[in-house]
Amino acid sequence: MVRILLVLTFVALLLGGYFAVSTVKIRIGNLTKKLEQANDDLMATQDLLAKAETDLKDAEKAKNTAQINEKTARDNLLAAGRELAMQRERADKHEDDLNTTRAKLVNAEKTSASWDLFQQANGTQAQISQKLATFTEVNNQRANFLAENTILLSQIEKIGVELSRYTGTSVKVSLPQNLHGTVTAVDAQFDFVVLDIGESQGAREHGELIVSRGEKLIGKLRILDVKKDHSIANILPDWKQGEIQTGDLVIVGN
Repeated sequence: MVRILLVLTFVALLLGGYFAVSTVKIRIGNLTKKLEQANDDLMATQDLLAKAETDLKDAEKAKNTAQINEKTARDNLLAAGRELAMQRERADKHEDDLNTTRAKLVNAEKTSASWDLFQQANGTQAQISQKLATFTEVNNQRANFLAENTILLSQIEKIGVELSRYTGTSVKVSLPQNLHGTVTAVDAQFDFVVLDIGESQGAREHGELIVSRGEKLIGKLRILDVKKDHSIANILPDWKQGEIQTGDLVIVGN
């Protein structure tokens, strides 16, 4: 009887040990799966962190590039302004010299009672011819300076538009009063149109144009991109009075 009890006890111990080992194995298996999942999550998190760091570096580079471009645009604008001031100063001096020479000639004509007195006051005929040649040269120089000033003003306007792209400010661009054209294409989905006027006709980026059909005001445009003989303009929603169509007239408004 004792032997039977011992055998039964031994069998019970074996069964208990087996179930305990099985339970431990299952728990170890579950823990192993959780550990593998945690490792996978950690690697995914590390990948996301590396990508975020790369994106941050790219953003910093883009920011630095934009700051450099803004500083360059400001420096160019200041340099162009100084050059324009110098050109204006030289043009004013030439204009003063021109006015002085003209006044001398007018006074000489008024005060001369005879050709001899005129020569005494202004010199010989050759000297007078020289003065007239000088007058013509000064007048030509003045015209050249005015033309250069016009070019400088156009350059300053373009630099101002470029600077506004980095600063986010709006720029008022003047267009020739006689500038006019027609709408050649319309994209109603994205609110922009194509015009048959470009840089050759005097169109400038950020310039504004009125759209009309007959005597009716249809809307207003702001030029976005200018090519040699055509340009692209955005439709300003606050001015929209109707649907812009191909063939509508565009003119410079106030």
